[in-house]
Amino acid sequence: MKKLIAILLLAFTVGLGFAAKADYYVEKYSLLDQQQQYQEIINDITQKDESEFTTSDYFYLGLAYFRMEKDEEALKNFNIVIQNDPSFSSSYYYIGGIYLYSKEYDKAIPYYEKCIELNDKDSQSYEWLGTIYDTLGDYQKALEYYSKFYSLDKKNPDALYHMAYTLYVLNDLGKAKTYAEKYLKQDKTSYAMNSIMIMCLYSQGDYKKAQKYENQLVEIWKNSQEDYIKEQSYFKLYSFSYNGYDLSVYKKLDQTGDFYDLLVCNVYQNDTLIKTVNLEYDGFTAQIVGGATYFIGTFDVKSRVHSTASIAYDTCPDFPEFIKCIKLAVDGKLKITASSTRY
Repeated sequence: MKKLIAILLLAFTVGLGFAAKADYYVEKYSLLDQQQQYQEIINDITQKDESEFTTSDYFYLGLAYFRMEKDEEALKNFNIVIQNDPSFSSSYYYIGGIYLYSKEYDKAIPYYEKCIELNDKDSQSYEWLGTIYDTLGDYQKALEYYSKFYSLDKKNPDALYHMAYTLYVLNDLGKAKTYAEKYLKQDKTSYAMNSIMIMCLYSQGDYKKAQKYENQLVEIWKNSQEDYIKEQSYFKLYSFSYNGYDLSVYKKLDQTGDFYDLLVCNVYQNDTLIKTVNLEYDGFTAQIVGGATYFIGTFDVKSRVHSTASIAYDTCPDFPEFIKCIKLAVDGKLKITASSTRY
Protein backbone atom coordinates (compact mmCIF):
# COMPACT_ATOMS: atom_id res chain seq x y z
CA MET A 1 0.00 0.00 0.00
CA LYS A 2 1.52 3.25 -1.11
CA LYS A 3 0.46 5.18 1.98
CA LEU A 4 1.25 2.58 4.64
CA ILE A 5 4.18 4.51 6.09
CA ALA A 6 2.32 7.79 5.78
CA ILE A 7 -0.71 6.42 7.59
CA LEU A 8 1.42 5.15 10.45
CA LEU A 9 3.17 8.49 10.84
CA LEU A 10 0.36 10.85 10.01
CA ALA A 11 -2.09 9.15 12.35
CA PHE A 12 -0.49 11.08 15.19
CA THR A 13 -0.33 14.48 13.52
CA VAL A 14 -3.94 15.58 13.53
CA GLY A 15 -3.61 16.81 17.10
CA LEU A 16 -0.60 18.88 16.14
CA GLY A 17 -2.60 20.81 13.59
CA PHE A 18 -5.29 21.48 16.15
CA ALA A 19 -2.91 22.57 18.89
CA ALA A 20 -3.86 26.22 18.49
CA LYS A 21 -7.32 25.47 17.10
CA ALA A 22 -9.22 23.46 19.67
CA ASP A 23 -12.51 24.49 18.06
CA TYR A 24 -11.59 22.43 14.97
CA TYR A 25 -11.02 19.24 16.92
CA VAL A 26 -13.87 16.72 16.87
CA GLU A 27 -13.35 13.91 19.34
CA LYS A 28 -15.86 11.58 17.68
CA TYR A 29 -14.15 11.78 14.30
CA SER A 30 -10.67 11.51 15.78
CA LEU A 31 -11.72 8.34 17.59
CA LEU A 32 -13.23 6.88 14.42
CA ASP A 33 -9.99 7.73 12.60
CA GLN A 34 -7.95 5.86 15.22
CA GLN A 35 -10.31 2.89 14.82
CA GLN A 36 -9.87 3.07 11.02
CA GLN A 37 -13.61 3.62 10.59
CA TYR A 38 -13.11 6.02 7.71
CA GLN A 39 -16.37 5.36 5.91
CA GLU A 40 -18.22 6.03 9.16
CA ILE A 41 -16.67 9.52 9.25
CA ILE A 42 -17.81 10.17 5.69
CA ASN A 43 -21.32 8.82 6.32
CA ASP A 44 -21.80 10.86 9.49
CA ILE A 45 -20.68 14.14 7.91
CA THR A 46 -22.38 13.77 4.52
CA GLN A 47 -25.77 13.01 6.04
CA LYS A 48 -25.97 16.77 6.56
CA ASP A 49 -26.54 19.30 3.82
CA GLU A 50 -23.20 20.64 2.59
CA SER A 51 -24.30 24.16 3.44
CA GLU A 52 -24.01 23.08 7.06
CA PHE A 53 -20.46 21.72 6.76
CA THR A 54 -17.90 23.26 9.09
CA THR A 55 -14.19 23.63 8.43
CA SER A 56 -13.69 20.63 10.71
CA ASP A 57 -16.12 18.59 8.62
CA TYR A 58 -14.16 19.30 5.46
CA PHE A 59 -10.92 18.43 7.22
CA TYR A 60 -12.14 15.09 8.54
CA LEU A 61 -13.65 14.26 5.14
CA GLY A 62 -10.25 14.97 3.58
CA LEU A 63 -8.56 12.86 6.22
CA ALA A 64 -10.94 9.92 5.71
CA TYR A 65 -10.51 10.02 1.93
CA PHE A 66 -6.75 10.28 2.40
CA ARG A 67 -6.72 7.15 4.53
CA MET A 68 -8.78 5.35 1.89
CA GLU A 69 -6.32 6.50 -0.82
CA LYS A 70 -8.98 8.50 -2.65
CA ASP A 71 -6.63 11.33 -3.44
CA GLU A 72 -8.90 13.45 -5.63
CA GLU A 73 -11.60 13.65 -2.96
CA ALA A 74 -9.02 14.23 -0.24
CA LEU A 75 -7.45 17.13 -2.15
CA LYS A 76 -10.84 18.68 -2.81
CA ASN A 77 -11.72 18.77 0.89
CA PHE A 78 -8.29 19.82 2.16
CA ASN A 79 -8.26 22.72 -0.30
CA ILE A 80 -11.64 23.89 0.98
CA VAL A 81 -10.16 23.86 4.50
CA ILE A 82 -7.28 26.06 3.32
CA GLN A 83 -9.71 28.44 1.60
CA ASN A 84 -11.66 28.74 4.84
CA ASP A 85 -8.57 29.06 7.02
CA PRO A 86 -5.17 29.59 5.29
CA SER A 87 -3.39 29.01 8.61
CA PHE A 88 -4.69 25.44 9.08
CA SER A 89 -1.33 23.64 8.82
CA SER A 90 -2.60 20.03 8.93
CA SER A 91 -4.30 20.39 5.54
CA TYR A 92 -1.05 21.56 3.92
CA TYR A 93 0.68 18.62 5.57
CA TYR A 94 -1.69 16.00 4.17
CA ILE A 95 -1.71 17.56 0.71
CA GLY A 96 2.08 17.35 0.80
CA GLY A 97 1.70 13.68 1.75
CA ILE A 98 -0.59 13.00 -1.21
CA TYR A 99 1.92 14.47 -3.65
CA LEU A 100 4.86 12.81 -1.91
CA TYR A 101 3.41 9.32 -2.24
CA SER A 102 2.38 9.90 -5.84
CA LYS A 103 6.02 10.93 -6.42
CA GLU A 104 5.05 14.45 -7.48
CA TYR A 105 7.85 15.90 -5.42
CA ASP A 106 7.83 19.40 -6.93
CA LYS A 107 4.19 19.74 -5.88
CA ALA A 108 4.79 18.33 -2.39
CA ILE A 109 7.67 20.66 -1.47
CA PRO A 110 5.75 23.97 -1.20
CA TYR A 111 3.11 22.40 1.05
CA TYR A 112 5.68 21.15 3.54
CA GLU A 113 7.44 24.51 3.33
CA LYS A 114 4.12 26.19 4.16
CA CYS A 115 3.79 23.93 7.22
CA ILE A 116 7.18 25.15 8.42
CA GLU A 117 6.25 28.76 7.68
CA LEU A 118 3.20 28.33 9.92
CA ASN A 119 5.13 26.36 12.57
CA ASP A 120 8.92 26.31 12.49
CA LYS A 121 8.90 23.56 15.13
CA ASP A 122 7.09 21.12 12.80
CA SER A 123 9.72 18.38 12.92
CA GLN A 124 7.87 15.96 10.63
CA SER A 125 7.66 18.46 7.77
CA TYR A 126 11.42 18.91 8.01
CA GLU A 127 11.75 15.12 7.88
CA TRP A 128 9.58 14.78 4.77
CA LEU A 129 11.41 17.57 2.97
CA GLY A 130 14.64 15.76 3.79
CA THR A 131 13.12 12.55 2.43
CA ILE A 132 12.13 14.26 -0.82
CA TYR A 133 15.59 15.70 -1.45
CA ASP A 134 17.14 12.39 -0.39
CA THR A 135 14.99 10.62 -3.00
CA LEU A 136 15.97 13.19 -5.62
CA GLY A 137 19.66 12.59 -4.87
CA ASP A 138 20.28 16.08 -3.46
CA TYR A 139 21.90 14.78 -0.28
CA GLN A 140 23.32 18.12 0.82
CA LYS A 141 19.85 19.66 0.74
CA ALA A 142 18.43 16.58 2.44
CA LEU A 143 21.02 16.97 5.20
CA GLU A 144 19.88 20.55 5.83
CA TYR A 145 16.33 19.39 6.55
CA TYR A 146 17.35 16.24 8.40
CA SER A 147 19.62 18.36 10.62
CA LYS A 148 16.69 20.59 11.54
CA PHE A 149 14.54 17.50 12.18
CA TYR A 150 17.25 16.13 14.48
CA SER A 151 17.67 19.45 16.33
CA LEU A 152 13.93 19.40 17.14
CA ASP A 153 13.71 15.72 18.08
CA LYS A 154 17.12 14.42 19.10
CA LYS A 155 15.83 11.22 20.69
CA ASN A 156 13.87 10.19 17.62
CA PRO A 157 15.56 7.12 16.09
CA ASP A 158 14.38 8.17 12.62
CA ALA A 159 16.27 11.44 13.00
CA LEU A 160 19.43 9.57 14.00
CA TYR A 161 18.97 7.12 11.11
CA HIS A 162 18.55 9.90 8.54
CA MET A 163 21.59 11.77 9.80
CA ALA A 164 23.81 8.68 9.83
CA TYR A 165 22.74 7.52 6.38
CA THR A 166 22.96 10.92 4.68
CA LEU A 167 26.35 11.72 6.15
CA TYR A 168 27.55 8.29 5.04
CA VAL A 169 26.37 8.96 1.49
CA LEU A 170 28.15 12.33 1.60
CA ASN A 171 31.27 10.42 2.73
CA ASP A 172 31.47 12.28 6.02
CA LEU A 173 32.10 9.03 7.84
CA GLY A 174 33.37 10.53 11.06
CA LYS A 175 30.08 12.33 11.67
CA ALA A 176 28.02 9.43 10.30
CA LYS A 177 29.62 7.17 12.91
CA THR A 178 28.49 9.48 15.73
CA TYR A 179 24.82 9.23 14.73
CA ALA A 180 24.97 5.51 13.89
CA GLU A 181 26.47 4.80 17.29
CA LYS A 182 23.70 6.76 19.03
CA TYR A 183 21.08 4.92 17.01
CA LEU A 184 22.51 1.50 17.85
CA LYS A 185 22.41 2.29 21.56
CA GLN A 186 18.63 2.45 21.15
CA ASP A 187 18.25 -0.40 18.69
CA LYS A 188 21.10 -2.75 17.85
CA THR A 189 18.94 -4.84 15.49
CA SER A 190 19.12 -2.48 12.50
CA TYR A 191 20.90 -4.15 9.59
CA ALA A 192 21.49 -0.81 7.86
CA MET A 193 22.89 1.00 10.91
CA ASN A 194 25.22 -1.86 11.81
CA SER A 195 26.42 -1.84 8.20
CA ILE A 196 27.12 1.89 8.28
CA MET A 197 28.88 1.57 11.62
CA ILE A 198 31.14 -1.16 10.23
CA MET A 199 32.09 0.91 7.18
CA CYS A 200 32.78 3.99 9.31
CA LEU A 201 35.06 2.03 11.64
CA TYR A 202 36.92 0.35 8.79
CA SER A 203 37.50 3.76 7.21
CA GLN A 204 39.16 4.78 10.50
CA GLY A 205 41.18 1.56 10.72
CA ASP A 206 39.39 0.49 13.90
CA TYR A 207 38.91 -3.15 12.87
CA LYS A 208 38.80 -4.43 16.44
CA LYS A 209 35.82 -2.26 17.41
CA ALA A 210 34.11 -3.10 14.12
CA GLN A 211 34.05 -6.78 15.10
CA LYS A 212 31.26 -6.10 17.60
CA TYR A 213 29.03 -4.72 14.86
CA GLU A 214 30.03 -7.44 12.42
CA ASN A 215 28.86 -10.03 14.96
CA GLN A 216 25.59 -8.15 15.44
CA LEU A 217 25.07 -7.96 11.70
CA VAL A 218 25.58 -11.69 11.25
CA GLU A 219 23.08 -12.42 14.03
CA ILE A 220 20.53 -10.11 12.42
CA TRP A 221 21.05 -11.89 9.10
CA LYS A 222 20.68 -15.33 10.71
CA ASN A 223 17.46 -14.45 12.53
CA SER A 224 15.78 -12.06 10.13
CA GLN A 225 12.48 -12.82 8.44
CA GLU A 226 12.96 -9.95 5.98
CA ASP A 227 13.62 -11.19 2.45
CA TYR A 228 15.94 -8.33 1.54
CA ILE A 229 18.16 -9.26 4.50
CA LYS A 230 18.00 -13.04 4.10
CA GLU A 231 19.00 -12.69 0.45
CA GLN A 232 22.30 -11.00 1.33
CA SER A 233 25.48 -13.03 0.91
CA TYR A 234 28.09 -10.39 1.76
CA PHE A 235 28.23 -7.09 3.66
CA LYS A 236 30.38 -4.12 2.78
CA LEU A 237 33.45 -3.25 4.83
CA TYR A 238 35.39 -0.59 3.00
CA SER A 239 35.65 1.46 -0.19
CA PHE A 240 38.69 3.29 -1.52
CA SER A 241 40.41 4.43 -4.70
CA TYR A 242 43.79 3.26 -5.89
CA ASN A 243 45.76 4.06 -9.07
CA GLY A 244 42.66 5.08 -11.03
CA TYR A 245 40.48 2.21 -9.81
CA ASP A 246 37.55 2.24 -7.40
CA LEU A 247 37.51 -0.67 -4.98
CA SER A 248 34.92 -2.04 -2.56
CA VAL A 249 35.61 -4.83 -0.08
CA TYR A 250 32.90 -7.21 1.16
CA LYS A 251 32.81 -9.94 3.80
CA LYS A 252 30.85 -13.19 3.59
CA LEU A 253 27.96 -13.60 6.00
CA ASP A 254 27.78 -17.41 5.94
CA GLN A 255 31.24 -18.62 6.91
CA THR A 256 30.46 -22.32 6.89
CA GLY A 257 31.51 -25.04 4.47
CA ASP A 258 34.80 -26.35 3.13
CA PHE A 259 35.37 -23.62 0.57
CA TYR A 260 34.24 -20.00 0.32
CA ASP A 261 35.50 -16.51 -0.39
CA LEU A 262 35.76 -14.88 3.02
CA LEU A 263 36.57 -11.46 1.57
CA VAL A 264 35.86 -10.17 -1.93
CA CYS A 265 37.14 -6.92 -3.39
CA ASN A 266 35.34 -5.63 -6.47
CA VAL A 267 37.63 -3.63 -8.74
CA TYR A 268 35.94 -1.02 -10.94
CA GLN A 269 37.29 1.08 -13.78
CA ASN A 270 35.01 3.82 -15.13
CA ASP A 271 32.11 2.32 -13.15
CA THR A 272 32.62 -1.09 -14.78
CA LEU A 273 33.50 -4.19 -12.75
CA ILE A 274 36.67 -5.61 -14.29
CA LYS A 275 37.91 -8.09 -11.68
CA THR A 276 37.64 -9.34 -8.13
CA VAL A 277 40.40 -10.07 -5.65
CA ASN A 278 39.41 -12.68 -3.08
CA LEU A 279 40.59 -14.09 0.22
CA GLU A 280 39.66 -17.74 -0.28
CA TYR A 281 39.19 -20.26 2.51
CA ASP A 282 39.95 -23.91 1.65
CA GLY A 283 39.15 -26.41 4.38
CA PHE A 284 40.55 -29.36 2.41
CA THR A 285 44.11 -28.07 2.18
CA ALA A 286 44.10 -27.46 5.93
CA GLN A 287 43.88 -31.23 6.40
CA ILE A 288 47.15 -31.75 4.55
CA VAL A 289 50.27 -31.70 6.70
CA GLY A 290 51.77 -28.27 6.28
CA GLY A 291 48.85 -27.20 4.11
CA ALA A 292 47.70 -23.59 4.11
CA THR A 293 44.08 -22.58 4.75
CA TYR A 294 43.73 -19.14 3.15
CA PHE A 295 44.72 -18.13 -0.37
CA ILE A 296 44.61 -15.01 -2.52
CA GLY A 297 42.67 -15.48 -5.75
CA THR A 298 41.63 -13.19 -8.59
CA PHE A 299 38.85 -13.39 -11.14
CA ASP A 300 38.97 -11.48 -14.43
CA VAL A 301 35.41 -10.65 -15.51
CA LYS A 302 36.09 -10.34 -19.25
CA SER A 303 38.18 -13.49 -19.72
CA ARG A 304 36.37 -15.45 -16.95
CA VAL A 305 39.80 -16.65 -15.74
CA HIS A 306 40.27 -17.41 -12.05
CA SER A 307 43.85 -17.34 -10.79
CA THR A 308 45.40 -18.41 -7.51
CA ALA A 309 48.40 -16.49 -6.25
CA SER A 310 51.43 -17.98 -4.54
CA ILE A 311 50.52 -16.04 -1.38
CA ALA A 312 48.95 -18.36 1.21
CA TYR A 313 48.32 -18.29 4.95
CA ASP A 314 47.90 -20.86 7.70
CA THR A 315 45.62 -18.47 9.62
CA CYS A 316 43.35 -15.69 8.44
CA PRO A 317 45.44 -12.63 7.54
CA ASP A 318 44.49 -9.28 9.02
CA PHE A 319 42.66 -6.69 6.93
CA PRO A 320 45.67 -4.48 6.12
CA GLU A 321 47.43 -7.57 4.72
CA PHE A 322 44.49 -8.26 2.42
CA ILE A 323 44.50 -4.63 1.26
CA LYS A 324 48.21 -5.03 0.46
CA CYS A 325 47.38 -8.06 -1.69
CA ILE A 326 44.60 -6.17 -3.46
CA LYS A 327 47.03 -3.45 -4.47
CA LEU A 328 49.52 -6.02 -5.75
CA ALA A 329 46.75 -7.61 -7.84
CA VAL A 330 45.64 -4.26 -9.26
CA ASP A 331 49.24 -3.44 -10.14
CA GLY A 332 49.66 -6.86 -11.80
CA LYS A 333 52.40 -7.86 -9.35
CA LEU A 334 50.83 -11.00 -7.88
CA LYS A 335 52.74 -14.19 -8.62
CA ILE A 336 50.23 -16.68 -10.03
CA THR A 337 50.62 -20.43 -9.41
CA ALA A 338 47.43 -21.75 -11.03
CA SER A 339 44.53 -20.58 -13.19
CA SER A 340 41.32 -21.89 -14.70
CA THR A 341 38.39 -20.61 -16.74
CA ARG A 342 34.99 -20.28 -15.09
CA TYR A 343 31.64 -20.05 -16.83
